[in-house]
Amino acid sequence: MQQRHIVSLRLNSGNEIYGENVNEIDIKVGDAVIVHLEGSYDIATVISEEKIVEDIKPYAKNLCKIVRKVNEQDLQRIKDNKNRAEEAYKIIKKTCFSYEIPIKIAKVEYSFDRTKLYIYFTQERPVNLKKIITEFAHRFKARIEMRQIGPRDETKMYGGIGVCGYELCCSKWIKKFESISVEMAKIQQLSLNIPKLSGVCNRLKCCLSYEYPFYRECVERFPKIGCKVTTKDGQEGKVVSIDCIKELVSIEIKAENGDSVVKSIPLSQLNI
Repeated sequence: MQQRHIVSLRLNSGNEIYGENVNEIDIKVGDAVIVHLEGSYDIATVISEEKIVEDIKPYAKNLCKIVRKVNEQDLQRIKDNKNRAEEAYKIIKKTCFSYEIPIKIAKVEYSFDRTKLYIYFTQERPVNLKKIITEFAHRFKARIEMRQIGPRDETKMYGGIGVCGYELCCSKWIKKFESISVEMAKIQQLSLNIPKLSGVCNRLKCCLSYEYPFYRECVERFPKIGCKVTTKDGQEGKVVSIDCIKELVSIEIKAENGDSVVKSIPLSQLNI
């Protein structure tokens, strides 16, 4: 069986695909290369070491061919494409406004060979875009690809700094967005203040999922809040809170004088 040389690539859009090094050129992580993808030539960055495989089927769905490494002339063309895309962005945005088309243009970029013009946009309701697609194709002499994205994708594309003071996770390393729910915050005993739990994209923060598996496993081991428990030394009380990190359970115990006192008891000292 024929051996194939495969690497992982990241396109300018942020999407990750596989590239086949058909010419067996010397490439390494971080190199910019020209790829042939869906009938046009584009720029991608190598993000993994090359591996040799015999079965190409697992990669076939998102596979392109690597043509060569980017050279000095290519860098000038990339710069020209960027300038053209900026001009196109202004025209497209102005046209959508004049036609009162309720979409927000997030980004515009050309394929390396300028045969395609990618228009990334967000919308709140369905819109018929056939008219402007035809007009843009005629104006820019390129195939127009309208790509609808969500608020998270838009933020990933723009980048920025989170409230933690670090670069946004979505633009730095997140490959695929997970479903984030308020339940994740509840299990982690976070205050259900939605504005504070939301990120730059105005959606629940991706980081709510990072420690969620730990807290979910913790909740399964700990007694539920409100239930009655007995300590190994015979004290009986009601669970008022738990501390997963310190493995402590706070229980409300009735004192001999009738008053209630809250004690923090190690989980290991409870009869569960």
